[in-house]
Amino acid sequence: MLQFTTLVRQTGASLLLVATAAAAPVHAVSLETGSYSNSGIGAEFATPYDNFVVTGGTVTIAVSSAPVVVSLGTFSFEVGWNCNTCLLTPSFDALIDLTVDGITKQIDLPYSWYSSGPTDFLAFATPAPVMFDFGAFGVLTVAVDSLGTLASSGSTVYGNVNATLTTTAVPEPASYAMMLAGFGAIAFVAKRRRR
Repeated sequence: MLQFTTLVRQTGASLLLVATAAAAPVHAVSLETGSYSNSGIGAEFATPYDNFVVTGGTVTIAVSSAPVVVSLGTFSFEVGWNCNTCLLTPSFDALIDLTVDGITKQIDLPYSWYSSGPTDFLAFATPAPVMFDFGAFGVLTVAVDSLGTLASSGSTVYGNVNATLTTTAVPEPASYAMMLAGFGAIAFVAKRRRR
């Protein structure tokens, strides 16, 4: 029994070492977010008001296996003269470019407009995560936070477009082989022990 316990401890330590090595690759990435603008939202007549604007930014971070929260840019929702009889409730998809280390994909930020008379609203859904595959460095997932519901009755609402970045390490084939060999050794010793 002592040999089996020692082998399990040694194999467990090897597996821990493999897991640590697999999660170790860390590198800096540059995220560049594009901009988006929509004017006269929900109006049944020409108006310079009810504008939603996303102003993108650039951020460089060292990505690791721990989740990291970043600001991709800012937003503003400007409301002017209110429409007390507006019946429209249009829906939109804010398609915003996101470039990570030269690879560009789009964030799809769905939202809709509605009005209660004195107050106008923008209601946002949670965008689908955007994933970037960097091979040996792993897969970077960018999960943009929902902006919830913005409400204004004549002023401008400001805020940040935040996202959580998570890197999933991709173990190398040698790591898989070592892990399988460890499980095989445990199974072999356990089988012999039962005899």
